[in-house]
Amino acid sequence: MSRIAPMKTVFSGIQPSGSVHLGNILGALINWKRMQKDYSCYYCIVDLHSLTTFPDKELLQQDKIDTIKSLVAVGIDPNKSIVYFQSDLPHHAELSWILSNFCQIGELQRMTQYKDKSESFGTHAGLFTYPVLMAADILIHKADEVPVGDDQTQHLELTRDIATRFNQKYQEIFPIPSRNSTKTGARVMSLRHPEAKMSKSSDDIAGTIYITDDDEEIIKKLKTSVTDSGSKISYDKENKPGISNLLEILASITSRSVEQTLNEVSGMQYGDFKMHVSDELISFLSPIREVYLGLTDKKILQISKEGSEKAKITADETLVEVKNCLGI
Repeated sequence: MSRIAPMKTVFSGIQPSGSVHLGNILGALINWKRMQKDYSCYYCIVDLHSLTTFPDKELLQQDKIDTIKSLVAVGIDPNKSIVYFQSDLPHHAELSWILSNFCQIGELQRMTQYKDKSESFGTHAGLFTYPVLMAADILIHKADEVPVGDDQTQHLELTRDIATRFNQKYQEIFPIPSRNSTKTGARVMSLRHPEAKMSKSSDDIAGTIYITDDDEEIIKKLKTSVTDSGSKISYDKENKPGISNLLEILASITSRSVEQTLNEVSGMQYGDFKMHVSDELISFLSPIREVYLGLTDKKILQISKEGSEKAKITADETLVEVKNCLGI
C-alpha cells in the first residue's frame, strides 16, 4: 500500500497596510486562497518588516487588524491556514540574527529593493538587513515553496543561498525553498496611472479600488479611469495601457482569458465598456466587502492569537534544531 505524501509547506508574508486593494486581491490573495487546498499554508502579517518605513504607532495597530480582516474576507480560512502577526513570534528575529552570519554584505548591497527604498527611508540597517529577516520568515517553518512576485524573486534567491550555506556548514535542516508555480493573478495597474502598479499611496486614491469601496465609489473610479484618445477596444499594453489594464482586470474577476474577454467586449464604446467592468467588479467585490465589514476587531485578534500558537509549534522545533547544530 502506497503512503500518501505529506502536504508541502507554503509561507507568504504581507505588509500590514490595512484594508487591501484590488491589486493585492487579484495579484496575490486569490492565489493564497487557492493554495489552501493543496498546501500547509502559513500567512504572516510582517509587522517587523513594516518598521523599516517608520509607520505611525496608532495606525499600525489598526492596520494589522484590518489586514487580517482582508485576508479572511477574500477567503483565507483560519481553520485551513495559519494566520498570525510576525511580532508575536520572537523566533523570526532570533533566526534572522543567526542567518545573518551566512550572508555577505555585498549580497545585501546588490538588493534592488534596498537601493530603491533607501532613497525614501535612508540607508539604515533595518532596511539593509530586511532580506535576512525575510529568509528567517521563510525558513522558520521550513517552507518548501514561496509565492512571490517578480520584485521579491531576488530575496528568495538569497534565502536559498543562505539555507544552502547553513546546511553545508552544519547539517540538512532547511529545505531549499522554491518559487511557488501556482498560477498567479494579474499585475493590476493604477486606473489613473496605468504605467504604474495599483498602490495605496496617497497620490493615487482615485486610481485604486479598495476592498471597502462602495458600489458608487467603484463606478466613479472606473468612469474616470485613463484610457486613450482612440475608440477601439484592443489589448496593446504599450499603446493602450489603460484599456489593456481594464481588460486584464475584467479577465481576472470573470476567470476568463484576455482573448476571450476581448472577443466579448470588442464592439463596445469606451463608456459602455467601463460600465461593464464596473458591474463585474461590483459583483466580484460586494460579497468580499460584506464579509470584511462584518468582522470585528475582537474576532480578528482571536484568529491571530490562535494562529500564533499554531505557528509557534513549528518555529520552536526549527529553532531547537538550529541551536543544537550551533551548540548554543
